[in-house]
Amino acid sequence: MSLIDTCAGAVVVGVDGSEDAEQALAWAATQAALEARPLTIIHAAGLASLTGDEVDPAMVMAAVRAEGRALVQRSAAAVAAREPDLEVRSELVLTDPRVTLLEAAEHAHLVVVGSRGRGPVSSLLLGSVGVALSQHARCPVVVRRPHPPEDSGEGVLVGTDATDRSDPAVAWAFHQASLRRTPLTLVLTFFEAGPEGDVAEGEGGYDALWAQLREVADRFRPRFPDVEVVLRLRRGLADEALTHAAASVEMVVLGHHVRRSIFGLLDLDVPHGVLVHAPRYVAVVRAPPGL
Repeated sequence: MSLIDTCAGAVVVGVDGSEDAEQALAWAATQAALEARPLTIIHAAGLASLTGDEVDPAMVMAAVRAEGRALVQRSAAAVAAREPDLEVRSELVLTDPRVTLLEAAEHAHLVVVGSRGRGPVSSLLLGSVGVALSQHARCPVVVRRPHPPEDSGEGVLVGTDATDRSDPAVAWAFHQASLRRTPLTLVLTFFEAGPEGDVAEGEGGYDALWAQLREVADRFRPRFPDVEVVLRLRRGLADEALTHAAASVEMVVLGHHVRRSIFGLLDLDVPHGVLVHAPRYVAVVRAPPGL
């Protein structure tokens, strides 16, 4: 079976043997069960150029393959114990994880990764995987930020800029809240001089922004009548405001498009800022081409 076949329509999770990746695997298994989709476990190991008389590339390759097979087998067994009815697939690929998971994202329903791996080099590499996926993957991407497993948070939070570019992320967040039977917080951020923080409904001067936020919520409520929706209007730079707003939730959901910052002089990559600082899970949902 090819990588395309293994990943088609599945929840795909990257594993590397680290504790962070193990927690991402557990979350991905639960997600696959909630969505009634197969789970595909991928271990990708990039091999640096091997030279020198003391290095036997064939032996190194064999060792990497053996370690990778053992890892995906352990991962599959852990999932079977957790979700015995789940269809589990696996792939071992000897190439750069960014290349492999981006290829998987062309066909997957969702890709899940941890944000750091084993040791400082692996941490940098796995971090770069999450960034690369958030910037280029066609399907939604979920990145697990480092946090204790018992610190799970509650609810889903999604950022909107009250334009149709945010709608795919808002729809995805509503769906996740419905699956989990948990509240959804819809946040609209804006920048102006003054302290960063929430703006109370009824505070003078913000009626137009509250109206925009309510309009977004009202468009999605009929499709998800079971979801309790909380509205928050928050002053501050978008990435900082969303990170602070997400302090107690399980997952923050973002669309992937550039926001203009102060005076329009700089472009803000909001997903990257939140990926670096969010407390638990970050989902990035790319809008279809043309939006």
